[in-house]
Amino acid sequence: MSDINEIRMQVMWNRLISVVEEQALTLCAAIGDRHREAALRNNLADLLHASGQQEAAMAHLKQAVAIFAAVGEPAGVPGQPEIWKLVEW
Repeated sequence: MSDINEIRMQVMWNRLISVVEEQALTLCAAIGDRHREAALRNNLADLLHASGQQEAAMAHLKQAVAIFAAVGEPAGVPGQPEIWKLVEW
């Protein structure tokens, strides 16, 4: 019985990630906030990775890195590229 409950929880978690992802990314696009979109994709990659969705996680991580590289640091934030190192995942 616990296996069934675990599967149900995983399905609900995956649905929640999808809903949040779609809404948040839509809002970022609507306001043109590329830096926030990159941060969101980075966080989504962590959530997807934790839920076992490795391919989706890597896709979001790659998109986040590409956007961060394109937009650079937000105004007034000193550059600290070492904070973006992927040391463990």
